[in-house]
Amino acid sequence: MTKTNVIILTILAVLFLFPLYWSLSTALKPSPEILSYPPSLFPRTITYTQFDKLFSAGDGLFLTYVRNTVVLCVLTVGLVLFLSVTAGYALSKLPFRGSNWIFLLILSIIMVPFQSLLVPLFDLMNRLNMLDTIHGLVLIYSTFFTPFCLFLMRSYFSSLPSSLRESALIDGASDYRILRSIYLPVSLPALATVVVFVFMETWNDFILSLIFTSSKASSNVQVGIMNFASTRFTKDWGVINAGAFFTTIPTIVIFLLLQRYYVRGLTSGTTKE
Repeated sequence: MTKTNVIILTILAVLFLFPLYWSLSTALKPSPEILSYPPSLFPRTITYTQFDKLFSAGDGLFLTYVRNTVVLCVLTVGLVLFLSVTAGYALSKLPFRGSNWIFLLILSIIMVPFQSLLVPLFDLMNRLNMLDTIHGLVLIYSTFFTPFCLFLMRSYFSSLPSSLRESALIDGASDYRILRSIYLPVSLPALATVVVFVFMETWNDFILSLIFTSSKASSNVQVGIMNFASTRFTKDWGVINAGAFFTTIPTIVIFLLLQRYYVRGLTSGTTKE
């Protein structure tokens, strides 16, 4: 890597990380210092009052939003993984009449802007009495995320040798065991990509949660911060930035833990047997 590339990447890293630093810096400042002019780049006095106010407001209401979001992420990731892995394996290794057309139909769903589906989807969820529920939101997330993840898993499975399955079938293994014992262990890059993608999209979602939920019992953390900013902590930028910084930590941790698999998973499936 040349010196010029290092300089360019360093500048880009600073530009991308500065908003995160500014959010943390603001959260650690006392309120008078936040509103002072000119603004200070570094906190002159470090305080954790903003975080105390955030977690203690409304008898731990913010933690309720966090819990809701964690449940949403776990259930959505699990459901999307199950659907994309099983369907991806079937469409890749168990071809049947019309399977290619089914796959093309699923791919076509990706091309439809989700905003165009919100009104009929809202009406459908209302008729099913699933508005303002965790399980209803999980189904909505899974509907939008599964097509891309299925495409990713099918591409990855297609890049793996079919001879693995043929040899296992000769030994008497079922397709379920072949998938579980042979293909899944070598599919960690694709699985990690699905986990990171679905987790980040679910955790950071604002629009869908805002539209399909209305109570604190099912709203996610992004909507919770918006509610705090518009009601309890209007213009209390310290608390708002504390919440914003806190919500970035899980996605950063998940990405850092799985980044080596994530990069490989995004580029997998470009070659076939």
